[in-house]
Amino acid sequence: MNEYEYNSLRQRAIDKDMTKVCRDLGIELGTRGKWRECRCPNPQHEDCHPSCKVNVKKNRFKCFSCGCGGNNIDLVRLVRGCSYMDAVAWLLGTHALLLTNTTRPAVVPEKKEETEQLDIKWLHLLVSPREYYSCLSQWAKDFLNERRIDPNLIDAKGIVSIDQPVATQRGKRISSQGNPYTPKFSAPALLFPYRDENDILINLQARLQHPAEGQQRFHFPPGSRTSLWNPRDALTLPDGADLWLCEGVSDALALLTSGRPALALASATSLTPEAADFIARQANRLRLHIYPDNDDPGRELYNRLLKLCPALRRHELPEGFKDFGQAWAAGAIDKNC
Repeated sequence: MNEYEYNSLRQRAIDKDMTKVCRDLGIELGTRGKWRECRCPNPQHEDCHPSCKVNVKKNRFKCFSCGCGGNNIDLVRLVRGCSYMDAVAWLLGTHALLLTNTTRPAVVPEKKEETEQLDIKWLHLLVSPREYYSCLSQWAKDFLNERRIDPNLIDAKGIVSIDQPVATQRGKRISSQGNPYTPKFSAPALLFPYRDENDILINLQARLQHPAEGQQRFHFPPGSRTSLWNPRDALTLPDGADLWLCEGVSDALALLTSGRPALALASATSLTPEAADFIARQANRLRLHIYPDNDDPGRELYNRLLKLCPALRRHELPEGFKDFGQAWAAGAIDKNC
């Protein structure tokens, strides 16, 4: 399926009558007016008194208590807890594979065992403290101070540290060889919460402080497909505001500390169709900027983003620095006033 066909199908899903979508999802709407009340569909918001409204003219919903909102696809993802592609497929009454491959018939995948799913409740427990900065180990505080990261951001984004390896799920997973094992985050490491557009926790990423030779510094739990960090902040920016794209949470924290609103890709190779769609939507209303990493993956990512967003503004790093976080830590870039 080419890009034009995919975008046409996606638009059909967005344009579907939201009142019918709500009915199919079991959401009871008011019957009068352009804005129709309902209980918030956010599963983490116990909405005793209806605080969400659906605009039947614009096909949008908005909770005026917890702040979640969006189009049909956002609504389906929130209620059903599914991926972007699966939400489009559900709205169109087809299978997600049809949206990406038309050369073979869609095959309904076998139901996955519980141990093959991300254990979100368990991951939530790993980042449950409320005074996050005070819960950081001293090495983590020293590391963040050296990188000139605002401690208030640590609390705002729920970042914690671990000194011992911790399991990424309860129970065991079956390896490709058929052997049971328990996946773990290595330590010492920082844990970065990834939240979706509605500020709901969807994953954790570990940043290993001292990786062994051949060991990756950043890693997600097995089965992860997360790619964007901090999308909710991007959605709260007013039209015409500046938004900075970058690779990795570390650079995003440096950008935010410097006064630059930031949206991070997990890595230079994690520009998924869902992430590309989100970035393209922001490009329609915001001014996008980037300091490309000074390496081949960084330059390749910049070229891909430029094709996606022709108005993307490029800024050069000071000579001798690999990425924004490194330049910020060295005081080579000024605060954005």
